[in-house]
Amino acid sequence: MNKKILVTGATGTIGKAVVTALKNEKASFVAGVRSTATASEKLGADVALVPFDFEDPSTYETATDGVDMVFLLGPPLVTNLDSLLTPFIDFLKKKEIKRVVYVGSLGMEKLADLPFHVILTEKLKKDGFDYTILKPSFFAQNFKNYEWENIVQRGITYAPAGSGRVAFVDVNDIARVAANALTQDGHAGKEYEITGPETLSYADAASILSEVTNKKIVYSNPTPEEYTGALQSAGAPGFIAPYMISVYSLIANNEVNIVSPVVEQLTGKKPTSLKVVLERDFS
Repeated sequence: MNKKILVTGATGTIGKAVVTALKNEKASFVAGVRSTATASEKLGADVALVPFDFEDPSTYETATDGVDMVFLLGPPLVTNLDSLLTPFIDFLKKKEIKRVVYVGSLGMEKLADLPFHVILTEKLKKDGFDYTILKPSFFAQNFKNYEWENIVQRGITYAPAGSGRVAFVDVNDIARVAANALTQDGHAGKEYEITGPETLSYADAASILSEVTNKKIVYSNPTPEEYTGALQSAGAPGFIAPYMISVYSLIANNEVNIVSPVVEQLTGKKPTSLKVVLERDFS
């Protein structure tokens, strides 16, 4: 019998890809969303939707009606993510929904100033959940989602990542791993590092971008101070720069300079290269 899955974060970059992957698997699932009208446009009319908001406990009961497992994905750029997600995790424990696939991030256990993924992972373990922890690398799609204007208008990619290397990962590969973990047995108690097929520096990525866009793209390699000033000039909230500098330090310090076999092991297909993703996104 097909077990029913609640997908949280369903309209985000990973969430949309997971919805597609679960549809391809013909899995039984419902997408928890804050606005069903907006989400239907993003996910398609054939996706079952239910109102859900981590900040609104009154949505928890209906969203989990008949649910056997949860794909747990918090919103991005939330420094107190553990505080936001803990009430829902406590609810799941009380309701005895024990199977949870949680999306963390590669290398975040090395950032003492951003401990939320570690706190949430330890909570799932301590509270007796049948957990699977996904630890994806930096998304290849971020060049399109967050740097489009820099790339196409300014001819630069802009991140305080130094000369470190990382295996940029296709979110569709993350989604296929997630769908496997949600629909197949044998994943409880596992932690999966999910990466692309090769490590690259941002200078390497700029070269690939130049080839794909047929335009000279330069990695400007800003210092943390320059990066902070640029974000301040752009009107970004004050917490964004230190948050992102900390995250990018994982690359700059070569803390995520690894290639994992997980995508191929779990899906039977090799992970997608950055060039292929960029060709798809910038075509």
